[in-house]
Amino acid sequence: MTPVPSESLESVLDRTWPVLMDFDGPVCPIFSGGRNAVVAERMRETLRSAGVEVPDDVAATSDPIDVLRFTAGLRRGELTHHVEDTFVAGETGAAREGTPTPGAHDAIRACDQAGRPVVVVSNNSVQAIRTYLELHHLNDLIHAVIGRVPARPDLLKPHPEPVRRALRVLGDGRQSPVLVGDSTTDMEVAQVAGLASIGYAKAPERVPGLVRAGADAVTEDMAEIARVVRAGRSA
Repeated sequence: MTPVPSESLESVLDRTWPVLMDFDGPVCPIFSGGRNAVVAERMRETLRSAGVEVPDDVAATSDPIDVLRFTAGLRRGELTHHVEDTFVAGETGAAREGTPTPGAHDAIRACDQAGRPVVVVSNNSVQAIRTYLELHHLNDLIHAVIGRVPARPDLLKPHPEPVRRALRVLGDGRQSPVLVGDSTTDMEVAQVAGLASIGYAKAPERVPGLVRAGADAVTEDMAEIARVVRAGRSA
């Protein structure tokens, strides 16, 4: 039997207020078009130039985070920071070329108009996220950006630390936040942190995985979040 969400989008947004929003996917598919593979290869080149023999699995991956995790495991702090710098430069360049997820900017604007704080919580770097937000005139609509701690892939989601940092920024525990993300990892970290979650499914076949991972509601269109927020209460 195909799993279905336990709640509607309206129900989840009605019982929550601040919005914690993942970046890569819900806001912008930053590594679309093979940009992830390009950045991963640049990171491997940094490793090879330092005399590191890259194992086959790391040589084959198109995920820069996999390369960063491998590098951190070498326990060579300076090298890890060099590889991190290569990662940041690559994803910042990708952010400059990135196109918006349909409806994402409208969802951010709707939250701002309603008085809902939006905190971006992402495994991407703050530099890349801020570059994108600045280019698209969204910086002033974002309450805070919680990005990757440099050279600390162990603190990436699904580790709850990014969400904990976001909650500390928000401060007032009387308002229940909701996490919007496109990955099962996002849904899992929301459960660990005790937050409501909305899964953004980029394709219909992704819906069951998000539900199984704990999504309270799922949408296939970020514009639906804008619609529901505008139809609901305001601060």
